[in-house]
Amino acid sequence: MRAPSRRTMPPQDVFCALPSKPVRVNEDVWGKPYETVMSRLRGPRANTPSFPTLVRRIVAALFPRVPDELALSPPLQAGAIVPAVTLEELQRACGRIKDHTAPGPDGVPNSAIKIAIATHPDIFLQVYKACVRTSVFPACWKRQRLVLLPKPGKPPEEPSSYRPLCMLDDTVGKILERIICDRLENTTESAGGLSDHQYGFRKGRSTINAIENVIATAREAIAGKRWNRGTKEYCAMVTLDVKNAFIRLGGITSTPRYA
Repeated sequence: MRAPSRRTMPPQDVFCALPSKPVRVNEDVWGKPYETVMSRLRGPRANTPSFPTLVRRIVAALFPRVPDELALSPPLQAGAIVPAVTLEELQRACGRIKDHTAPGPDGVPNSAIKIAIATHPDIFLQVYKACVRTSVFPACWKRQRLVLLPKPGKPPEEPSSYRPLCMLDDTVGKILERIICDRLENTTESAGGLSDHQYGFRKGRSTINAIENVIATAREAIAGKRWNRGTKEYCAMVTLDVKNAFIRLGGITSTPRYA
């Protein structure tokens, strides 16, 4: 019996073997399969600045201080009610916390916090409900460790030559952050939420999708004939690069802790 030709072969699913169970890669390209592959890739170790004077100058440039003002919560719309944190939300956020990551400044490992939540979820629910009800994110949960990643080919003495990475240390704060993030995603990913052309910070999307969209638009514009009432059009692209865009946003009043 002759083997089927390549043209008649049905499309094959690609699987990624994970410790728990196989996952179809084409169902969630940027999910667990991507994380598994990237965790196996090790690039050259970046040399972060260690001279204290240089570090202070970089931090001062990347995180300019602003006057400390009392941040007022925006008024709720008439009749709007902020739902209380549910046990399902707490369990879902807690399940996404990794067990074997390094503990934060308090020295309590993630596994211990997860056991405490599983044993007495009512205590943690009261805390998170109070945070959401009063619109307060405790300052002690906002402490972060700053890592300065050098940009390739940039002068090491310039503050703009480094990309800041702030890592949240407190696991209890991470859980509250995850609860809020899940609620925001439910709103932004529903009908009438984010634009279909928004690719950053969204599940299942990446820069590759944006590039493919640009290429498809350009090909569609230049397709056809140029002369004799042709349908060929011109295609132009404008790109914007805002320097230090994140730190130019309002409401950032804290400076990260660094060693």
